[in-house]
Amino acid sequence: MRTLLGWNEISYQLHLWVQAHLRDPFFVNEGSDWNEQWVRKPNAAPVQLSTDVFRFACDVAIGDLKFGPSYAYVSADRIFDWATQLGSDLPARLKKHGTGDLPKALAQWAGPGVSATANDALAVIRITQKEESEAAYGQVLDYLIELLNTTDFPRSYAIEYRGPSKTYLPIKGLPKKGVHQLFASAAAYPGLHDKIAAYARTAISEFDWYQNLQDEDCAMPGSFAVFALAFMDTRFAPLMLDYLHTVDGEHQSLHGRFVEAYIDAHGFTETGIAYLLACAGNIQHLRHRKSYPALMANAQSLSALIRARQQHISDTPSANAALRAALESRSAAESAFQEARHAIWGDASSKDNGKRLIESAPTELRPLYEQVFAPIASSRRA
Repeated sequence: MRTLLGWNEISYQLHLWVQAHLRDPFFVNEGSDWNEQWVRKPNAAPVQLSTDVFRFACDVAIGDLKFGPSYAYVSADRIFDWATQLGSDLPARLKKHGTGDLPKALAQWAGPGVSATANDALAVIRITQKEESEAAYGQVLDYLIELLNTTDFPRSYAIEYRGPSKTYLPIKGLPKKGVHQLFASAAAYPGLHDKIAAYARTAISEFDWYQNLQDEDCAMPGSFAVFALAFMDTRFAPLMLDYLHTVDGEHQSLHGRFVEAYIDAHGFTETGIAYLLACAGNIQHLRHRKSYPALMANAQSLSALIRARQQHISDTPSANAALRAALESRSAAESAFQEARHAIWGDASSKDNGKRLIESAPTELRPLYEQVFAPIASSRRA
């Protein structure tokens, strides 16, 4: 049924079945509709459920983890909890050993100096690496790519990594977690860059997340791999731009940290400006940096910004950019450009259409500033 119709088409009816057989006869909600607190009914009938009922209910929970949206882990955990309270040890066995659907060679894997386990019921990949070498990191990357490409392992998952090198990317604000350490360390070997990119393209999935990163640290799978590659080599700029247009900017902000660090390190190059515009169109708020006006105050950077603005007009906007533009009754390209312009010049960019900035600019740069702050129709003619 899932293969033919898709999980979203059948999950509602499956959850109704779980509620009718597992929840409603034995539990009552003592919380609210928005904060459910299910507790055992004091006068409920004795539990007389077959192992098949528990198995099917847990299969629904696993379906949520593997094929549902990232937040479906809440409903999965609730089903596991109900089954456990009703006397089944199946949730505990699933959490310890997984579903048994993964090939044994991937559920428990080992190579020279490296070992890993994958639990598809918990959506957790645990990796231990003892050897610091290109070959060891290469084995880890091969394992991750095979696991994600050849199985139905959940697309939202956790990577719990322990390795020999405490290396992190030079990007302020990124969480110093094992998954960050893994890709920052592996990226030190140029021979692995294509494998890292292959993992990233396999892992990137809008609305999915690394499950062990929460709140302001939440990150789409593939994030640290993409950040590591793009920070080091413009060859991976297309991958970075694909990432920036895919990421759920309503719920993630780490890509803004990457763009800030990239511009700090490389300046307002054509690549840096492309990243800025893509990020501005797919993030809730891009910070103004006091260092930016001076970095932009040269003919090369201003000309690159003008060219990028003209190019950006024809780009397909992200969902976030399209929604913001609709609410503001303007084009998505111009909305993103104005966000980027504010990140560069702050509030001065919106006062009198940048008149003061234009007037205070060096004489030779004023025509470029005029194009930067011209209305979109004028910028097209320019």
